[in-house]
Amino acid sequence: MKKLLMCFSLLLLLVACSNKEAVITKKFVEDNAKIDLTYDEVRDIFGKETLSDIVDHTETWLYDSAKQNNIEYTPSLEVVAFDEIKNGKLDYQLYINFIDRKAFMYSYFYKGDDGKVWQYTITPDAKPFNGPVSD
Repeated sequence: MKKLLMCFSLLLLLVACSNKEAVITKKFVEDNAKIDLTYDEVRDIFGKETLSDIVDHTETWLYDSAKQNNIEYTPSLEVVAFDEIKNGKLDYQLYINFIDRKAFMYSYFYKGDDGKVWQYTITPDAKPFNGPVSD
């Protein structure tokens, strides 16, 4: 009976850990964002997206820190929430674009040490970009 109870407890722990959402930091994006990941691979790494739709003929997914920070705002696939990031309500927004069901661009927006919103972008044709994109 003890062994059965221990196995059941271990199973519950594993299930709880597997459902944990990733804390998406710039370092996490640097380490995990890869060009050509499939939908399933992206969800395995980053979790369930906050919002997804077609924008300019491109499948786009959005991840943000709204749940972690327990805030409500209107997420958009077309406009970065600069004000929410600058005032600290959101830690980040991550946009992932797909072509033929594979990731081809990652754009991670976060507040830099200088108080500006910074963007870290990964594309297939260029070195990653990291720099301020707001005043």
